[in-house]
Amino acid sequence: MKVALISTVFNEGEDIFRWAEALRKQTRHPDEFVIVDGGSTDGTPQRLKKAFSHGDFPEPKIIVQKCNIAGGRNIAIKNTVAEVIVTTDAGSYPEPGWFQEIVRMFEMDARLDMVGGRNAFIVENEFQRQVERLDGPYREPVEGEAHGSGRNSAFRRTAWTDVGGYPEWLTLTGEDFLYNLELQKAGKKFGYARMAIVHWPMRKNERAYFRMLYLYGYGAGEARITPGYFLRRLFIMIFPPLVLLSPHRFASVIFRYRRNVASASGWLAGRFGGRHAPAGWKKIEGILLSPEAQKCRNSVAVNHRNTG
Repeated sequence: MKVALISTVFNEGEDIFRWAEALRKQTRHPDEFVIVDGGSTDGTPQRLKKAFSHGDFPEPKIIVQKCNIAGGRNIAIKNTVAEVIVTTDAGSYPEPGWFQEIVRMFEMDARLDMVGGRNAFIVENEFQRQVERLDGPYREPVEGEAHGSGRNSAFRRTAWTDVGGYPEWLTLTGEDFLYNLELQKAGKKFGYARMAIVHWPMRKNERAYFRMLYLYGYGAGEARITPGYFLRRLFIMIFPPLVLLSPHRFASVIFRYRRNVASASGWLAGRFGGRHAPAGWKKIEGILLSPEAQKCRNSVAVNHRNTG
């Protein structure tokens, strides 16, 4: 079974060397490795070549093309032929056994279409510790749940084809979440690799953190996903005393309120000012599905009735 590793990068700076070092320490290496640079202006492609110029880890094929994250992922996949695609993002740092563990799931269960690993915060300053305390412990997915961040997931090429790839019509964020939901609605089988661990640093200050929340909300608004989650934050934005209903009560009240504002305002901007799904996409059971995903879903339903 051939396995490809893909990543997208954009203006990563010197952090790209730390990321490359984490990949070079992997106990299993990919058969193919493709990186798409979305148009960096800080010399990231040159740094990538230098970062992977030594050691026995496969040298990546680097493609420079201005695109969004979804487009970059699709371009990278189209430049591979492997049966299984593993994704991670620059700025995320996998443990040495990560690649081996996430691939092993497909070798153990031929029925799996998508596997997500476990993500863990890197906490290096007091601001990040505050966020970690408020967010609580990592919630592990339940069986069959759609999951798998683009920083830590793997899937079969057939699954990617069956739903038409990542949704490139989204402006920037939300592409991995919507993609995973499409796979779920198309009847694909999910697995969870608990020991496939990727560490990633929470944003180091309030400005960067609130911008991240705004962009995540914007992507969710465009993709029309988890509206209940953001409506709760919208109610808190409009009626600030509602923030006191949180289990944290009086802890970091102003900060928590601002978190809600960042998420809710991003969602509103994406929902009413963002892009709309292309012709042919339909909302089914609350999830926007591509024409390919709809066709796959219908095919699964027919097969189920014929064998039921």
